[in-house]
Amino acid sequence: MNKFFRFNFTKDTTVAFGAGAVMIFLSLIMLFFGDNSFLDKAMSFILRDLLMIFGLGIVFVSIYVRKKAGSLKAIGFTGRKNILSLLLDFLFAAGLLVMFLKDEKPAGILEINNLYAATYILVAGIFEMTFIYGYLRASFENAFGIVPAILLTAAFYSFHHAGFQPEFLHLFFVGLMYCSVYYITQNLLIIFPFFWRVGALWDVIVSSEAGEEIKNLESFIIALVILALSVIWILIIKRRKGHVI
Repeated sequence: MNKFFRFNFTKDTTVAFGAGAVMIFLSLIMLFFGDNSFLDKAMSFILRDLLMIFGLGIVFVSIYVRKKAGSLKAIGFTGRKNILSLLLDFLFAAGLLVMFLKDEKPAGILEINNLYAATYILVAGIFEMTFIYGYLRASFENAFGIVPAILLTAAFYSFHHAGFQPEFLHLFFVGLMYCSVYYITQNLLIIFPFFWRVGALWDVIVSSEAGEEIKNLESFIIALVILALSVIWILIIKRRKGHVI
């Protein structure tokens, strides 16, 4: 079967499209809660942090891996070419940083509010790796081949930002970049943590107005809460008989 293009639409493909649609739906609902009231902040926490980042990125993916896939290899953490992947990850990150610094040298980048935002972004990045670049990409590749998987994953990546960073065309090309780089070694370690981290931190903290919303202590605390919930969930999964994640 052609690895670049194929058609193998299954029930699992339907589930993947449905899960992706849920992700976008949760993001779109956030458009109605964009103010700074207690209700708006609470709904943002529920929609983006609990349901999207933790619910889809940790709970849903871990259940999928445990019940369907068998191991993290199925979503891109293949264990193959780990050293090469990490080396390229670091080199791509360094190159991207040099490119950014040529255009702009931001002042006060190590201010405490930026560190709060960085912590939140890094926790949210776990969701992007497991659910978008992991689960969705792998599902689309199994159904349609590599080229459609790259395009579809980039599209879902772009539209998942609809409720808090609606920069669709820019983010679509960002998604294309990360997805394409993944296929150099077919190991997510080639884009995470270094390459993705440089791009995400610069894009949100320096270049986007969306970063202003998370440059606060609340976002830092939320990131720690989601991280703690994720660790607890994984420990629960591991305690169950026949764990694979």
